[in-house]
Amino acid sequence: MTISRWLDQSDSHNRHFDAVIVGAGIAGLSTAYWLERQQPGIKIALIEKNRVGFGASGRNAGFVTCGSTEHFIKLQEDFGLDEAVQIWKFSEENHRLLAEHVIQDEGASLDYRKTGSCTVAPSEERWQVYRETAKVMRAQGLDVTEVTPKQMQDDYGVTGFQGGIQYSGDGFIHPIKLLGRLQSQLKAQIFEGTEVYKIANDGGSVRLVTDRGVFFAGQAFLTLNAYLPLVMRSFESWVTPGRGQILMTEPLPDFVKGPCYLTKHLCYFRQLPTGHLLIGGFRNLDREVENTYADQTTDVIQNALFDFVKSHFKHGPQAKIAYQWSGLMGFSTDGQMILGPAKGFENVHVMAGCSGHGMGLSFHAAKTLVEGTANPEKIPPRLRLSRLEKN
Repeated sequence: MTISRWLDQSDSHNRHFDAVIVGAGIAGLSTAYWLERQQPGIKIALIEKNRVGFGASGRNAGFVTCGSTEHFIKLQEDFGLDEAVQIWKFSEENHRLLAEHVIQDEGASLDYRKTGSCTVAPSEERWQVYRETAKVMRAQGLDVTEVTPKQMQDDYGVTGFQGGIQYSGDGFIHPIKLLGRLQSQLKAQIFEGTEVYKIANDGGSVRLVTDRGVFFAGQAFLTLNAYLPLVMRSFESWVTPGRGQILMTEPLPDFVKGPCYLTKHLCYFRQLPTGHLLIGGFRNLDREVENTYADQTTDVIQNALFDFVKSHFKHGPQAKIAYQWSGLMGFSTDGQMILGPAKGFENVHVMAGCSGHGMGLSFHAAKTLVEGTANPEKIPPRLRLSRLEKN
């Protein structure tokens, strides 16, 4: 990130806090929440370049999920069965914690529903793989069931597929309403329209230089996901940006039960309580172009999204486009989040590399990060920054 001399107002204010959090999305707000629970009376500043939720937290699909069946398969291939189950249960705990601490009895006002989710089988070959995987998941205590093609059409409104695997624990929410609910529970002071462009240790404090003054704190948390390398270039080899594009139709009759995945196209969809049909994905059609920090949509992917709506949904032919947007995900090299102290800095901690699962991980990950500042053993080895430093 850069700042011109004309815009630099860093010498205008010096502010002192116990903790400074950079990034006011789901990760940053969650970190503030757990810090305040751990240390009542702590004085926290939340610094945000744009406004609360302006990044990926306000541009995602609103899935509160553990992921797809295909995701579980990949986890098992990469980490083994026991670790795959633990990663899945970490997301289950994230959902439970959100429901207990944030959503509470406000589900209706947050457009929250616990509906379960479904992974669609695009071919007979994948269908057989999914069915075998479902047996393994059930044996590990994960609540999954098979969905027939007729159930796919009745419950999810899609045709032309072999069937699907449904997991009961997932749901969806309005992400900005969720952030608003979380923000209302905080005492932290939020500084919107404030950009950090230098971080350094200054005696026993962390010094964060912004275009609107200098912040000093006993500890700092960089909850920036994809944008972390723009603040700390040392993370460029560990966190890379990946753009996701979404299309939303005008309201349609109610026909999609809950979140759904079609991983053949890295595709995901759901229907809002308002009837709007949301669909995202297809970044594999133009992957090199989508590995970018640019916030824009492209014809290649938007056309593919709309073609899918028209050809696979029973109400698709009558659909009209209401919104089109993009958001930036941060991918770690192994697909797992990065939590822990930043190398070369005292009392600076990071959370990044959500790898497309920010809503399904961040509240629990923030709790883990905060607990890990006092006791590093609280952070599971698969999430520690140190694992990447060894490679």
